Amino acid sequence: MEVAIIGGGIAGLSLAKFLAEEGIPFILFEEHKDFFRKACGEGVMQNTLGYDFYDFYSGRGIERETEGVYIHTKYGKNFMRLPIIMLNKQEVEKELARKAEKQGEIRMGERVNRIVNGILYPQQIKPKIIVGADGAFSIVRDYIGIKKPKMGFAVATYSKNIDMDNAYCHVFIKDDIVKYGYAWYFPKKDKWNIGIGSFKKKYFKEAFLKFKYKSEKWKGAYIPIDKPIKSYGKNAILLGDSACHVISAVGAGIMPSMIIAKIASEFIKKFLEGKVKIKEYENLWKKEKKYLKLSYYLTTFLFGIVKSEFLRHKIIRRITKFYA
Repeated sequence: MEVAIIGGGIAGLSLAKFLAEEGIPFILFEEHKDFFRKACGEGVMQNTLGYDFYDFYSGRGIERETEGVYIHTKYGKNFMRLPIIMLNKQEVEKELARKAEKQGEIRMGERVNRIVNGILYPQQIKPKIIVGADGAFSIVRDYIGIKKPKMGFAVATYSKNIDMDNAYCHVFIKDDIVKYGYAWYFPKKDKWNIGIGSFKKKYFKEAFLKFKYKSEKWKGAYIPIDKPIKSYGKNAILLGDSACHVISAVGAGIMPSMIIAKIASEFIKKFLEGKVKIKEYENLWKKEKKYLKLSYYLTTFLFGIVKSEFLRHKIIRRITKFYA
């Protein structure tokens, strides 16, 4: 087997689908037996960096298209005309897997414990290229010797008892709710995806104690909040959370992962043909890397340097006017 993908979330499954479309066989290992295991708001920006979500995905799991986002602060609310598509992420991942399996093999509930000299254990498989789409604590990233990115933490749940306009997504950036982060209320088909996250674990714990009464069942996840890190080494590349392919300012990883998964599929095809070397992977998504870095710097400025909630409100208002 020439291509092994470790991780069966959006990033790994999107790559698997794109490889299948290119006619490239692969094997994918996902340690869990079912899909959609981590906390996620399940919202995706329809348009990102000139890419449209519907160019990458069609099928089951699309629940609602919202008109934009209201950002609530201590000093009022600002409207951002930024269409958000609400997903049933579990159904989307199942659909990606269904399409990918036409060309490759997906092993659910099978964990890769370590990689030594390019060999996956305990499977004892030595692929030509390994793709680490295995999240925040990536073993592929450890294998190629890359330091892990800075992390935040978030939790999410569902609720039907939300008195807000369900034509819009709602984000709350208020220090009395959570410092260095935000809470969200995103409308799905017949319920709401709600959650809270912070870029600093200390403040997340304090905030969640006030927020957890909203549900008895929560999903949690570490979220990379950093610049994109080096994403190649030895015979491996990184994708998704493992490489910090996240729009830090809003904690959004679905579209960046899909975009770079598409680029990665084209790179892998050329790599297997001997036309490119592993170090050329990052050269193919320079524009996307620059965008993600700018998002990280905005996040650092907005939550790390700006201490005044009033000034933060004014900055957010200027940003939202850009999208009006």
